[in-house]
Parts: sequence; C-alpha cells; structure tokens
Amino acid sequence: MAIIEAVLWDMDGVLLDSERLVQDVFSQVMTEQGVMADPAARYLETVGMNHQGIVQWYLQFVDSLALAEHYCSLVGARYRSRASDELELKEGVIEALNSVADAHLPQMVVTSTPNGHARQKLAQFGLNAYFEHLIGGDQVSQGKPHPEPYLSGCTLLSVDPARVLIIEDSANGVASGLAAGCMVVHVPDLIETNPEWQDSIYDALDSLASFPRWLAMQRGGDWL
Repeated sequence: MAIIEAVLWDMDGVLLDSERLVQDVFSQVMTEQGVMADPAARYLETVGMNHQGIVQWYLQFVDSLALAEHYCSLVGARYRSRASDELELKEGVIEALNSVADAHLPQMVVTSTPNGHARQKLAQFGLNAYFEHLIGGDQVSQGKPHPEPYLSGCTLLSVDPARVLIIEDSANGVASGLAAGCMVVHVPDLIETNPEWQDSIYDALDSLASFPRWLAMQRGGDWL
C-alpha cells in the first residue's frame, strides 16, 4: 500500500498565478488610501489567510471591523476586474495534476478563497474535473495557519492525515499542513522556502514543472 493516499492542493500561488496580481492590487489600494507603509511587503503576511483572518489582520492599521471589511472589498473588487484578463496558470500545473491522476490518487483543493469564487477561478482554466472536493475559506471556522482546513479535507476523503501530501506556497499554508499532521511540499511563489522548515516539511521544489518527475521518483522509492 502506498504511503500517500491523497494529494491536497492549495490554489492561489500554487495552481493559479494569482498572488502577484493580488499583491499589485493590494499595494495600489493601500497606497491610494494611505493605510500603511510598504504594502507590498506587508501583503506577504496575509498570503494563505482566509477572509476572516485578513479582516482581523487589518485591525492593526484601522480602528473598526467595518473599515477593515471596506478595504477587503475594495481590493477584492479591483482584483476581480483584472483577473478575467490577467489571471494565468502557474507553470507545469496541467502536467502535475495529470501525474497525480495517473497515479490513481484522489485530489482536492483546500484554499482560503471562498468556495464559489474558487470554483469560478478553476473553471476559467477547466480544472474543476481534477478534484473530488474543494474546501473554501468560507467553509471553516478557523483558516490557515490553523490545521482545520486540511483536517477537514482529510475527513472528506476519509484518509489519515499522515498519508496525505499537501502542496503549498505560503508560510500560513505550510503551518496549517504541518499542524494537521500531513506531509508538506513547499513550492515557492512570493515566499521562498524557509530554511527553518527543513526538518519539518517533506520536500521543496523550485516549481510545479518538476513535480511529475519528483512524484515518479517517490513512487519508485519510499512510497511503495
């Protein structure tokens, strides 16, 4: 029996090249509104968080939930206006998903984006058929870095977290996967692999383009 029984994918920054677009929009809005200094750098703190977590994060800069929600709405609306034309897949996504499908392993998406929006984004590239389930950030009471999102995914697939492989790009996502007791592979997007993760994560890859060969090597080695 294979050690790995399912693969759970983060979406933004792993499957979709969306984080740079959101970061650009966020930086523009925050600069226009005078909310914070160096918004591009501060944005990195939010990568992987769901809406609830980001609203709470804003409270270090604004004095009300209403204003935090307002800025979330501004960023979200401007992002969506650009995403239909500017959103792209990350390099190697189709080949990576096909390699997991060829290994007969179930796949699902665990994202901080609300479920409906996530399905729309995946549908833009015809990806929904690859996944048995999708958990959005609006379907959990505690988002990443809490383990609930990935534990919920394991429950849906009826698999032991210790037999689940997670593909993540963010520090919050890595923390969530590790806390859930899963094997985590980090694929850098805006955030480089932290050397402090070396003894905790299963592996780190330069990009998804190398994932199929990497997966084949695992299947031929300690995963059998």
